[in-house]
Amino acid sequence: MIKTDSTQLDLWSTLLPAEVWDLPQELRKVDGLLDNPAVLRPLAQVLDPEQGRPSLPLTQVLRLFYLKDRYQLSDAVLVQEVSDSIHWRRFCRLGLTDPVPHPTSLTKWRHRLGPEAVAEVNAAVVDGLRDEKVIRGRRMRIDSTVVEANIHYPTDSQLIADGILKVTRVGRQIRELLGDGVERLVDHGRSVKQRLLLIAKHLRHRTGQAVETVREVTSEIARIAEAQMRAARRVGQQAHKALAAASDQVARPARRLAEQLERTQDLLGQVVAQHQAVLRGERHIPDRVVSLADPDARPIVKGKLGKPVQFGYKTQIIEAEGGFVTDYTVERGNPPDADALLPAVQRHKTRFRRAPALVATDRGYDTASNHTGCRDQGVRNVAIPKRGKLSADRRRFQHRQSFRQAQAWRSGSEATISRLKRGYGLRRSRYREYDRVATGVGLAILAHNLRRAATR
Repeated sequence: MIKTDSTQLDLWSTLLPAEVWDLPQELRKVDGLLDNPAVLRPLAQVLDPEQGRPSLPLTQVLRLFYLKDRYQLSDAVLVQEVSDSIHWRRFCRLGLTDPVPHPTSLTKWRHRLGPEAVAEVNAAVVDGLRDEKVIRGRRMRIDSTVVEANIHYPTDSQLIADGILKVTRVGRQIRELLGDGVERLVDHGRSVKQRLLLIAKHLRHRTGQAVETVREVTSEIARIAEAQMRAARRVGQQAHKALAAASDQVARPARRLAEQLERTQDLLGQVVAQHQAVLRGERHIPDRVVSLADPDARPIVKGKLGKPVQFGYKTQIIEAEGGFVTDYTVERGNPPDADALLPAVQRHKTRFRRAPALVATDRGYDTASNHTGCRDQGVRNVAIPKRGKLSADRRRFQHRQSFRQAQAWRSGSEATISRLKRGYGLRRSRYREYDRVATGVGLAILAHNLRRAATR
């Protein structure tokens, strides 16, 4: 059931002096921006208007999320800080004696919203700033970055070992719930660990023979995984038979575990197939799994010297003047940057009801179709450096003052991405799987835009 706001002050709050209760300037401006009904509408749409228990007030949810991403706090620490701070209580529409929401409430709200609703909230904030003429949308720049997944560096041997241990753990949990009708999975943890230590020992030699030995040992771990998957399939079949006779109290968690076991088997089978492809000499493995904990993460090559390959999610950041992020996308894998430009220009045109006068990117977005498409959509100044050897005419064009000024403004996107990574958690996501990572990225961008609008 929807509960929009809770502004009723308790007696103790009214007795405090105004100097103690009044909000600081930043929080006061953010509070005004979040009072826009259009910003709350996406939150209301994910709730049933009549059924269920009363929800947290919608105004509290967004304000808690702002403080969390603004100061990079965990849910538990955020709740403690809000409980201890009079200003933060006032900002979150809580009286001095009102209970602070439990940390799990924030987790449930993130899952309930998802990336689509958070994107709508961001769009509503940008629309409000557009109506106030804070953002005019006359210029647009776009750049991509990688939000790294919270995983260890992936190797075939370690991934297969992780899969074996996880299958064994989940299978044993199913047996504990359903009893002797489910066979006991053999624990191969000790033999797997010995082989991992053997790999580490041989890798210190840094020779061609060491590489061959590592592949042989990894193949042994893969054979253990195949045997464990066969046993796990039998456990899954036995579990489905036992579920028919189990009580509801046992059947619900056992069914979840059976589904988790099946997903883990699929991922482990894919990792084993990847290793076999490497042994066959295949250099490119499409849709490669790099983590069992975060199966949506993918390897992304961005050409950085310090990190040639990053593991996570590719994110496009679209900005207008003033450093406001007006649009963003989070993508699995490593699609070409050039494919993201024209859809971003079209969305910008729809949001601001006109095409930007300037579009500035780096050379990663350079294609003939992008140059032509931008002009067809009404962009007067397309500042995209050409790749490869330049003709004399193109060299003269890129040495014009207008082009160099546009590229100087474009370089500011690097500063925005750096700020998002350092100050708002986009360097390494705290969340796992695509929907949760995309939701976290959207909330971080929301906090960035609100703070930027409040400090102008």
